[in-house]
Amino acid sequence: MKIADCLLVLLFLTIWATSSSAAIVDRIVAIVNNDVITLSELEQKAAPVIQQYLKKIKKSKISDEKKKEIYAKILPQLIDEHLIEKEINKLGIKVSDRDVDATVQRICQENNISLEQLKKKLAADGFSLKDYKKEIRQQIERAQLINAQVKSKIVITDQQVISYLKKHPVSGVDIQGNTPRYVLQHICIVPKDPQDSASRAKARAKAEQALSELKAGKDFGAVAARYSDLPDGKTKGLLGAFTKKEMAPFVRNAVLRLKQGDFSAIVDTPVGFQIFRLKAIETGTKSVDKRIMEKVRNELYRKQVNARFEQWLQDLRSKSTIRILL
Repeated sequence: MKIADCLLVLLFLTIWATSSSAAIVDRIVAIVNNDVITLSELEQKAAPVIQQYLKKIKKSKISDEKKKEIYAKILPQLIDEHLIEKEINKLGIKVSDRDVDATVQRICQENNISLEQLKKKLAADGFSLKDYKKEIRQQIERAQLINAQVKSKIVITDQQVISYLKKHPVSGVDIQGNTPRYVLQHICIVPKDPQDSASRAKARAKAEQALSELKAGKDFGAVAARYSDLPDGKTKGLLGAFTKKEMAPFVRNAVLRLKQGDFSAIVDTPVGFQIFRLKAIETGTKSVDKRIMEKVRNELYRKQVNARFEQWLQDLRSKSTIRILL
């Protein structure tokens, strides 16, 4: 007699022995290699999904047709869980309660919610904290399983995070990727009367004096504070950070030929006589909050683990003997 047939007979005899007149309350819905999945297991797994469905349609009872539809979708998940559990046990993978609790705590911190708020949110969706921790445990086990099976550590680089954020913008986050941003300082001498040649000459002479001090090695910020006619002179002449496209043509022409830390000659601009200094060149990576970087990194890591896991699971399914009796 085949293993599957023996299991069917044993299950029938067990139920029948309880009471000769009792109705069969459980049955086998799938056989996975040498293991069986019962209807009661399937019902337990599908219960939160059914509860959520009933909440959505605002009814207290589900039709048999819809129940069968849900069962048909849940059963493959249950089969996969049996396959995975066997492999995890075979490899001796263990995840402690402490690891699970630490992961739940980190998730709460990343989403700025308390444990109690998480419990309420889960309850509203038809789940308990116990169910959620079980899912977390399975995710950690899967990650360890992939590392053991694939033999390659998944590493998410800063550039991958930046590329993701460029394609999926986050409000309040400025992503420039590899596009350089030029941090500029300037000294601006404004003629009292731009149309008067004498006024312009006086402003030019003041700019020449400032340039002379810079060439003598004086600090640019200190010279800007002494000579600049604009309010930013009080903040060491800091103009801001700009990409090439964001600069006015006369600024771009003066700045792009400079090395970091150098200053330009006097530039006659619509504002007045200006001297520019290239304070620094930076990339957008520095402007991204570390917490956002880590949150995206964790999400990308999870996606890669799931993708590799799904491929591994497909291979495992193809090597297994699976009979569905739903």
